[in-house]
Amino acid sequence: MTLDARGLPVTAHCDAELASIDWFTRRLARIDRGAEAILEDAKSFPGSPMIQLGAASFCLFGQTRGADAAAADYLAAAKPLLASATEREQHLYHALSLWAGKDHLGAVAAFEDITTKWPRDLLAVKIAEFIYYILGQQHEGPRFRAHMQRLADANADDPDFLATHAFAQELCGDVDAARQMAERALEIEPRNPWAHHCVAHIYLRRDEQHDGVRVLESFLPIWMSVGRVIHCHNAWHLGVAYVAQLDRARALETFAHHVWGITPELIVEQADAIALLWRIEMAGEPVMQYWVALADRAEAHVDERYMPFLDAHFAFALARAGRTSALEQLEARVDERAARNDAEAHRSWSPVGRALIKACAAYAKGDAKRAANLLDPVMHNVTVVGGSDAQVDLFRQTYFRSLLDCGRKSEAKAYWSAQTAGKTLSPLDQQWLRSAA
Repeated sequence: MTLDARGLPVTAHCDAELASIDWFTRRLARIDRGAEAILEDAKSFPGSPMIQLGAASFCLFGQTRGADAAAADYLAAAKPLLASATEREQHLYHALSLWAGKDHLGAVAAFEDITTKWPRDLLAVKIAEFIYYILGQQHEGPRFRAHMQRLADANADDPDFLATHAFAQELCGDVDAARQMAERALEIEPRNPWAHHCVAHIYLRRDEQHDGVRVLESFLPIWMSVGRVIHCHNAWHLGVAYVAQLDRARALETFAHHVWGITPELIVEQADAIALLWRIEMAGEPVMQYWVALADRAEAHVDERYMPFLDAHFAFALARAGRTSALEQLEARVDERAARNDAEAHRSWSPVGRALIKACAAYAKGDAKRAANLLDPVMHNVTVVGGSDAQVDLFRQTYFRSLLDCGRKSEAKAYWSAQTAGKTLSPLDQQWLRSAA
């Protein structure tokens, strides 16, 4: 046993193994380019339990069956090494196994236990943050923030931890605390795309001077040099900001050059592309030429049930492209998932997810009345389906547009007035409220 750069116990037989673990942890924490090197390192160091577990965790972020299968192989490689591994590595194996088995509630509790024993375990922090995303980051916001507050003293000057803690604060609506932490993170490390991500969320809530677009544009050159996942997702935030400013041309330019078509096999890119086009269309710009390619990707997931958030996106793309058979298959599989007797079926798929997915498909097909009727009883609890507050806003916007488009204007105005209370009204918000008057 030895200690890594964060003072955490790890099984390592040489400095190169330690360097691999330290590099992976830091790259993953800020979603930066280079985290993928852990996959090659797993080949070079087959006897390192921590490197095998790091490779498994990297794959589990992929959100597809293929990624899950790869993760299972790395977990299998790690298992016989556990007898001589550290207690921390044994706990990590257990937590990752729960995640791989789709026991997200059990997994996040296991990662929280890891950070109780080892408060500087940034890898466990980052994975827990992602599982809160699967469970619905806004819904889990208070739990996420309490977790980060417990670790704050042990990580007070770590820019990656500060960025994550800032995000938890923003999800709970504490914009001032989030801003201070994000600014501190960027003072320590300006090339921190996860801190930039938190800044994007802050501007979504509060942008009194309407300078959010300018600030995000200033980060764009950095995003182009970091990991593809965060380049895509932060550019998605910029595209959303353009839509909010009614600059649909720049939103489409951002879509074409930074969001879609660079690594279309990545599920993050698929979901962000669908979501941005969806918003652009609701803002009044037809984009039919893109839906066929996105539906092609969505069809690959019709038998996968990762979380309702993703299936709502895939259902929308399939419906927009007229893929009736694939959409029917997806909805049938969603019905089956919602009928299962497990914690997540009871928590999200049955009470909210099934109706949300069918409503998004209905809205995509032009049936605003059916969409609104399906969404009426579930919108109060929509945050359980997965995604962040900014991402779930897509469903809130869809509900507003469904109410408006089917003639329920007074309800639409009341709903959007409530949703935008306490936020800086964007030009899009103002236009929508006028249209519902």
